[in-house]
Amino acid sequence: MATFFSFTFSIAVILCTFGLMDGFDHLLKTGLRQSTGDVIITNKKGFFSREEVNRAVESSAPLAVASVIQTEAFALANGKSQGVLVKGVDTDDFAKASGLRINVQSEEIVIGEELAKALSLKTGDEMALALGKGNDSGSALPAIKVMRIGDIVRHGIYQKDLRFVYMNRSDLSALMGTGDRINMMIVTYFPVNNAINDLFPIQEKAMDLRMGLIGDYRVRPFWDEYAFLIEAVKVEKFSISLILQLIVVVAVFNIIAFVIFVMEKKAQDFFFLRAVGLSLKDLMLFWLKSILILWAASCVGAWALSHVFNWSLKNLPFFKVPGQIYVLSELSIRLDSMAYVTVSAISLFWVLVAAGIGYFRLRSRPIIEGLRQEFS
Repeated sequence: MATFFSFTFSIAVILCTFGLMDGFDHLLKTGLRQSTGDVIITNKKGFFSREEVNRAVESSAPLAVASVIQTEAFALANGKSQGVLVKGVDTDDFAKASGLRINVQSEEIVIGEELAKALSLKTGDEMALALGKGNDSGSALPAIKVMRIGDIVRHGIYQKDLRFVYMNRSDLSALMGTGDRINMMIVTYFPVNNAINDLFPIQEKAMDLRMGLIGDYRVRPFWDEYAFLIEAVKVEKFSISLILQLIVVVAVFNIIAFVIFVMEKKAQDFFFLRAVGLSLKDLMLFWLKSILILWAASCVGAWALSHVFNWSLKNLPFFKVPGQIYVLSELSIRLDSMAYVTVSAISLFWVLVAAGIGYFRLRSRPIIEGLRQEFS
């Protein structure tokens, strides 16, 4: 039982480590897409007309396009203040382009859940926004607007949940005096509900779109500000996969010790069976089946443990991670079939090594020596 639990825990540790890396990568990409689509278009000079970029955008065959007005502001409520990024959006277009379904009514705002916690707000409360007016707002007094909170949204990215405030684009345009002009356009090329693992197609679309735009326009893929973090996860996953093999090797030492212990403890019985006609092949098949059953049971146990760990990460308070440090509001374990196959295959290799050691140990001792040990 000790050998079984040791091996099970070792496999579970490797599975959960891979799952944490994949889960972090998946949640980060999903959270980033849920506010910026696939590609973001901005202009160095600030506001621009959508007609200026329509031809280039339409020629790239987008799945959805959303016009956005974005500005910085201060949120004031309950004697507290917080710097925020206000996004003026059209509900339907923004939902199609980003996958974040929010219902922004006129004279209402939608805020992130971390901002709601920081300012002690809930749906139906009022919050004041202090923001500038248009491109030339530096010399003007800020506009202060009291808005009702219509909903609280969750992105999964801590900074976005703390900083993002959504309001109706026409309301924000009227407040800032920008007319029909915008300062951000979100372009989506792939279904927003599908997970994005390969970033190259989006990178290629962004490059093509950049080539089609003339002037001071900037085209950025949705992961641009977190590109270094996504790359770091890739590198760390490979490095940790090598280091974690030491955990499996330590567990395999327990299996080898178990094999040697049983062979020493039951050596007389084994040699007696061989003396009365049991072949070495049949004996080794028995050992191989026993160890394979131990391996299979450990893999099933590791699968169950990984689900327990994942539940603990989401529900137990002492497993909660600070979003300020880890970017995400919470961590989760995400395992696909390839992860299970890879970890199981690696552990099977080491188990077969242990079985081979037992086989050569048994084969190297003649029957006469075992019988002599029995009757001595």
